[in-house]
Amino acid sequence: MTGKILTFYLCGYLFGIDIKFVKEIIRNIEFNQIPGTQPHIAGLFNMRGQIVTVLDLAVILSYPETLDKKNSACIILKLRQGDLDFVGLLMDRPDDVVDIESEWCEPPPANFGEAEIKYLKEVVKLKDMLVMIIDPDMVTGYN
Repeated sequence: MTGKILTFYLCGYLFGIDIKFVKEIIRNIEFNQIPGTQPHIAGLFNMRGQIVTVLDLAVILSYPETLDKKNSACIILKLRQGDLDFVGLLMDRPDDVVDIESEWCEPPPANFGEAEIKYLKEVVKLKDMLVMIIDPDMVTGYN
């Protein structure tokens, strides 16, 4: 992958997502939990009259629940061109937008957990850190 990624922190780990999927970032999101939904669905959010499903990426990746959902931020994703359905991903906090080159990217290592192999596209080697790039189609179920 060559292009720009939005980096963000989740459970102490650095993740990234291709910037072309990012509509906006909402800080201190307030959403309504919906009883009886699947554990990875955190709830629903009213974004200027548009209902957005908020997903808990930590639960999807099988991470321990350390995310403070009351003070977390949310990446609003635009998954399909012209699609009016938006999905939000909870995160601890956003970081930077970073330019990456394809030679910095590798597939997730085979010794990653099952969830990470399923939901991550690649790992990017930056100068002083590694960024795990999520696959928005897999995470949101649009595959």
